[in-house]
Amino acid sequence: MAELSLHTHLASSPSGETWRGRWQNNDIVAKILNLRECTARISRDFNEEFPKLRIFSHPNVLPVLGCVNQPPQLVTVCQYMARGSLHRLLHGGTGVVVDTARALRLALDVARAMAFLHGLERQNRCRFHLNSKHVMIDEDLTARVNMADSKFSFQEVGRIYEPAWMSPEALSKRPSDINLEASDMWSFAVLLWELATREVPFADLSPMECGMKIALEDLRVEIPRGISPHLAKLIRICMNEDPGKRPSFAMVVPILDKMKR
Repeated sequence: MAELSLHTHLASSPSGETWRGRWQNNDIVAKILNLRECTARISRDFNEEFPKLRIFSHPNVLPVLGCVNQPPQLVTVCQYMARGSLHRLLHGGTGVVVDTARALRLALDVARAMAFLHGLERQNRCRFHLNSKHVMIDEDLTARVNMADSKFSFQEVGRIYEPAWMSPEALSKRPSDINLEASDMWSFAVLLWELATREVPFADLSPMECGMKIALEDLRVEIPRGISPHLAKLIRICMNEDPGKRPSFAMVVPILDKMKR
Protein backbone atom coordinates (compact mmCIF):
# COMPACT_ATOMS: atom_id res chain seq x y z
CA MET A 1 0.00 0.00 0.00
CA ALA A 2 2.94 2.32 0.61
CA GLU A 3 3.57 2.53 -3.16
CA LEU A 4 0.00 3.68 -3.84
CA SER A 5 -0.82 7.36 -3.50
CA LEU A 6 -4.63 7.66 -3.26
CA HIS A 7 -6.04 11.18 -3.41
CA THR A 8 -9.70 11.25 -4.56
CA HIS A 9 -12.58 9.07 -3.37
CA LEU A 10 -14.66 8.17 -6.45
CA ALA A 11 -17.36 5.78 -5.24
CA SER A 12 -18.55 3.35 -2.60
CA SER A 13 -20.48 0.17 -3.36
CA PRO A 14 -21.29 -3.05 -1.51
CA SER A 15 -18.17 -4.61 -3.05
CA GLY A 16 -15.75 -1.89 -1.99
CA GLU A 17 -14.42 1.66 -2.20
CA THR A 18 -12.93 3.12 -5.37
CA TRP A 19 -10.18 5.73 -5.22
CA ARG A 20 -8.24 7.67 -7.82
CA GLY A 21 -4.50 7.88 -7.30
CA ARG A 22 -0.96 7.41 -8.63
CA TRP A 23 1.16 4.31 -8.87
CA GLN A 24 4.56 4.12 -10.60
CA ASN A 25 3.87 7.51 -12.25
CA ASN A 26 0.55 6.30 -13.71
CA ASP A 27 -2.96 7.65 -13.09
CA ILE A 28 -4.78 4.71 -11.57
CA VAL A 29 -8.01 3.62 -9.93
CA ALA A 30 -7.67 1.47 -6.82
CA LYS A 31 -10.55 -0.67 -5.60
CA ILE A 32 -10.33 -1.56 -1.90
CA LEU A 33 -12.44 -4.68 -1.42
CA ASN A 34 -15.10 -4.60 1.25
CA LEU A 35 -14.70 -7.70 3.44
CA ARG A 36 -16.05 -8.51 6.88
CA GLU A 37 -12.75 -10.21 7.61
CA CYS A 38 -9.79 -11.19 5.47
CA THR A 39 -8.97 -14.78 6.41
CA ALA A 40 -5.85 -16.64 5.31
CA ARG A 41 -7.99 -18.59 2.85
CA ILE A 42 -9.45 -15.41 1.30
CA SER A 43 -5.94 -13.97 0.99
CA ARG A 44 -4.81 -17.16 -0.75
CA ASP A 45 -7.85 -17.22 -3.09
CA PHE A 46 -7.21 -13.56 -3.97
CA ASN A 47 -3.63 -14.44 -4.97
CA GLU A 48 -4.81 -17.36 -7.09
CA GLU A 49 -7.68 -15.56 -8.83
CA PHE A 50 -6.15 -12.13 -9.39
CA PRO A 51 -3.95 -13.20 -12.39
CA LYS A 52 -7.15 -14.03 -14.34
CA LEU A 53 -7.88 -10.28 -14.43
CA ARG A 54 -4.51 -9.35 -15.97
CA ILE A 55 -5.69 -9.59 -19.58
CA PHE A 56 -3.41 -7.44 -21.74
CA SER A 57 -4.01 -9.24 -25.04
CA HIS A 58 -7.30 -7.65 -26.18
CA PRO A 59 -7.90 -3.96 -27.02
CA ASN A 60 -11.47 -4.05 -25.67
CA VAL A 61 -10.56 -5.54 -22.28
CA LEU A 62 -9.28 -3.21 -19.55
CA PRO A 63 -6.89 -5.29 -17.42
CA VAL A 64 -6.15 -5.09 -13.74
CA LEU A 65 -2.54 -3.84 -13.56
CA GLY A 66 -1.62 -4.95 -10.08
CA CYS A 67 -2.90 -5.85 -6.66
CA VAL A 68 -2.13 -5.37 -2.99
CA ASN A 69 -2.57 -8.36 -0.69
CA GLN A 70 -1.95 -6.94 2.78
CA PRO A 71 -4.68 -8.28 5.07
CA PRO A 72 -6.98 -6.81 6.16
CA GLN A 73 -6.67 -4.86 2.88
CA LEU A 74 -7.09 -6.42 -0.55
CA VAL A 75 -6.80 -3.94 -3.43
CA THR A 76 -6.95 -4.14 -7.23
CA VAL A 77 -5.33 -1.45 -9.37
CA CYS A 78 -6.27 -0.49 -12.93
CA GLN A 79 -5.72 2.38 -15.36
CA TYR A 80 -7.70 5.58 -14.75
CA MET A 81 -10.15 6.36 -17.57
CA ALA A 82 -11.10 10.04 -17.59
CA ARG A 83 -14.33 9.47 -19.54
CA GLY A 84 -15.58 7.00 -16.95
CA SER A 85 -18.07 4.24 -17.68
CA LEU A 86 -20.43 3.66 -20.60
CA HIS A 87 -23.26 4.31 -18.12
CA ARG A 88 -21.81 7.77 -17.44
CA LEU A 89 -21.27 8.43 -21.16
CA LEU A 90 -24.92 7.65 -21.93
CA HIS A 91 -26.68 9.02 -18.84
CA GLY A 92 -24.26 11.36 -17.08
CA GLY A 93 -24.66 14.51 -19.16
CA THR A 94 -21.16 14.25 -20.66
CA GLY A 95 -22.13 16.13 -23.82
CA VAL A 96 -20.85 13.33 -26.04
CA VAL A 97 -23.32 12.61 -28.84
CA VAL A 98 -23.99 8.89 -29.14
CA ASP A 99 -25.65 8.55 -32.54
CA THR A 100 -26.52 5.20 -34.12
CA ALA A 101 -23.10 4.83 -35.76
CA ARG A 102 -21.27 5.42 -32.48
CA ALA A 103 -23.71 3.18 -30.58
CA LEU A 104 -22.94 0.35 -33.01
CA ARG A 105 -19.18 0.89 -32.64
CA LEU A 106 -19.48 0.76 -28.84
CA ALA A 107 -21.68 -2.35 -29.03
CA LEU A 108 -19.14 -4.03 -31.33
CA ASP A 109 -16.31 -3.20 -28.89
CA VAL A 110 -18.22 -4.88 -26.05
CA ALA A 111 -19.22 -7.88 -28.18
CA ARG A 112 -15.59 -8.42 -29.23
CA ALA A 113 -14.45 -8.29 -25.59
CA MET A 114 -17.13 -10.74 -24.48
CA ALA A 115 -16.38 -13.11 -27.38
CA PHE A 116 -12.75 -13.10 -26.26
CA LEU A 117 -13.63 -13.72 -22.60
CA HIS A 118 -16.02 -16.53 -23.52
CA GLY A 119 -13.24 -18.07 -25.61
CA LEU A 120 -11.02 -18.50 -22.56
CA GLU A 121 -10.93 -21.88 -20.88
CA ARG A 122 -13.47 -21.99 -18.08
CA GLN A 123 -10.88 -22.32 -15.31
CA ASN A 124 -9.25 -19.10 -16.58
CA ARG A 125 -12.46 -17.06 -16.51
CA CYS A 126 -13.54 -14.67 -13.80
CA ARG A 127 -17.04 -13.94 -12.50
CA PHE A 128 -18.04 -10.88 -14.51
CA HIS A 129 -21.54 -9.37 -14.74
CA LEU A 130 -22.02 -7.37 -17.93
CA ASN A 131 -23.72 -3.99 -17.64
CA SER A 132 -22.96 -0.43 -18.74
CA LYS A 133 -21.36 0.43 -15.36
CA HIS A 134 -18.74 -2.28 -15.92
CA VAL A 135 -17.67 -0.99 -19.36
CA MET A 136 -15.13 1.84 -19.41
CA ILE A 137 -14.62 4.40 -22.18
CA ASP A 138 -11.18 5.24 -23.54
CA GLU A 139 -10.05 8.72 -24.62
CA ASP A 140 -10.84 7.84 -28.26
CA LEU A 141 -14.32 6.52 -27.29
CA THR A 142 -13.34 2.86 -27.46
CA ALA A 143 -15.34 0.69 -25.05
CA ARG A 144 -13.38 -1.65 -22.77
CA VAL A 145 -14.83 -4.28 -20.47
CA ASN A 146 -13.42 -3.57 -17.00
CA MET A 147 -11.81 -6.59 -15.33
CA ALA A 148 -11.64 -4.67 -12.03
CA ASP A 149 -15.44 -5.02 -11.84
CA SER A 150 -15.16 -8.82 -11.78
CA LYS A 151 -16.05 -10.58 -8.57
CA PHE A 152 -13.73 -12.90 -6.68
CA SER A 153 -15.08 -16.26 -5.52
CA PHE A 154 -15.33 -15.00 -1.93
CA GLN A 155 -17.24 -11.81 -2.84
CA GLU A 156 -21.00 -11.32 -2.69
CA VAL A 157 -21.90 -14.93 -3.43
CA GLY A 158 -25.61 -15.07 -4.26
CA ARG A 159 -26.10 -11.31 -3.99
CA ILE A 160 -27.57 -9.20 -6.77
CA TYR A 161 -27.01 -5.45 -7.14
CA GLU A 162 -27.76 -4.61 -10.80
CA PRO A 163 -30.78 -6.79 -11.70
CA ALA A 164 -31.93 -4.54 -14.58
CA TRP A 165 -29.25 -6.07 -16.81
CA MET A 166 -29.61 -9.65 -15.57
CA SER A 167 -31.42 -12.50 -17.29
CA PRO A 168 -34.58 -13.97 -15.73
CA GLU A 169 -32.79 -17.27 -15.14
CA ALA A 170 -29.84 -15.54 -13.42
CA LEU A 171 -32.32 -13.87 -11.06
CA SER A 172 -34.19 -17.07 -10.21
CA LYS A 173 -31.65 -19.92 -10.35
CA ARG A 174 -28.30 -20.77 -8.80
CA PRO A 175 -25.24 -19.83 -10.93
CA SER A 176 -24.41 -23.54 -11.29
CA ASP A 177 -27.83 -24.15 -12.90
CA ILE A 178 -27.65 -21.57 -15.68
CA ASN A 179 -25.86 -21.18 -19.00
CA LEU A 180 -23.54 -18.28 -18.14
CA GLU A 181 -22.76 -17.45 -21.79
CA ALA A 182 -26.47 -17.22 -22.67
CA SER A 183 -27.11 -15.15 -19.55
CA ASP A 184 -24.36 -12.72 -20.60
CA MET A 185 -26.04 -12.43 -24.00
CA TRP A 186 -29.28 -11.29 -22.31
CA SER A 187 -27.28 -8.64 -20.45
CA PHE A 188 -25.80 -7.56 -23.78
CA ALA A 189 -29.31 -7.21 -25.23
CA VAL A 190 -30.22 -4.80 -22.40
CA LEU A 191 -26.99 -2.91 -23.10
CA LEU A 192 -27.94 -2.71 -26.82
CA TRP A 193 -31.34 -1.36 -25.79
CA GLU A 194 -29.59 1.21 -23.58
CA LEU A 195 -27.37 2.31 -26.48
CA ALA A 196 -30.37 2.53 -28.83
CA THR A 197 -32.67 4.46 -26.46
CA ARG A 198 -30.07 6.35 -24.29
CA GLU A 199 -32.31 5.44 -21.34
CA VAL A 200 -31.55 3.67 -18.05
CA PRO A 201 -33.41 0.33 -17.96
CA PHE A 202 -36.24 0.35 -15.39
CA ALA A 203 -35.03 3.65 -13.91
CA ASP A 204 -38.33 4.11 -12.05
CA LEU A 205 -37.97 0.89 -10.02
CA SER A 206 -35.82 0.02 -7.03
CA PRO A 207 -33.31 -2.79 -7.67
CA MET A 208 -35.38 -5.22 -5.57
CA GLU A 209 -38.64 -4.40 -7.40
CA CYS A 210 -36.86 -4.63 -10.73
CA GLY A 211 -35.33 -8.05 -9.98
CA MET A 212 -38.60 -9.49 -8.67
CA LYS A 213 -40.62 -8.25 -11.65
CA ILE A 214 -38.09 -9.54 -14.23
CA ALA A 215 -37.92 -12.96 -12.55
CA LEU A 216 -41.58 -13.42 -11.61
CA GLU A 217 -43.75 -11.04 -13.68
CA ASP A 218 -42.04 -11.09 -17.09
CA LEU A 219 -40.96 -7.44 -16.89
CA ARG A 220 -38.93 -6.68 -20.03
CA VAL A 221 -37.49 -3.58 -21.71
CA GLU A 222 -39.81 -2.25 -24.40
CA ILE A 223 -38.27 -1.66 -27.81
CA PRO A 224 -39.62 1.72 -28.96
CA ARG A 225 -40.56 2.66 -32.49
CA GLY A 226 -38.02 4.75 -34.30
CA ILE A 227 -34.90 2.74 -33.54
CA SER A 228 -33.14 0.92 -36.36
CA PRO A 229 -35.17 -2.18 -37.36
CA HIS A 230 -31.93 -4.17 -37.65
CA LEU A 231 -30.94 -3.21 -34.11
CA ALA A 232 -34.45 -3.95 -32.80
CA LYS A 233 -34.30 -7.40 -34.39
CA LEU A 234 -30.87 -8.08 -32.90
CA ILE A 235 -32.05 -7.04 -29.40
CA ARG A 236 -34.99 -9.48 -29.68
CA ILE A 237 -32.73 -12.32 -30.86
CA CYS A 238 -30.23 -11.75 -28.03
CA MET A 239 -33.09 -11.57 -25.52
CA ASN A 240 -34.77 -14.83 -26.51
CA GLU A 241 -36.71 -16.23 -23.54
CA ASP A 242 -35.10 -19.62 -24.27
CA PRO A 243 -31.41 -19.31 -23.26
CA GLY A 244 -30.52 -22.10 -25.70
CA LYS A 245 -31.78 -20.02 -28.63
CA ARG A 246 -29.70 -16.93 -27.90
CA PRO A 247 -26.68 -16.45 -30.19
CA SER A 248 -23.06 -16.51 -29.04
CA PHE A 249 -20.92 -13.37 -29.06
CA ALA A 250 -18.85 -14.94 -31.84
CA MET A 251 -22.05 -14.92 -33.94
CA VAL A 252 -23.05 -11.37 -32.96
CA VAL A 253 -19.67 -9.74 -33.78
CA PRO A 254 -19.96 -10.15 -37.61
CA ILE A 255 -23.60 -9.01 -37.52
CA LEU A 256 -22.68 -5.78 -35.71
CA ASP A 257 -19.65 -5.33 -37.95
CA LYS A 258 -21.91 -5.49 -41.01
CA MET A 259 -24.50 -3.12 -39.45
CA LYS A 260 -21.76 -0.61 -38.63
CA ARG A 261 -20.67 -0.18 -42.25
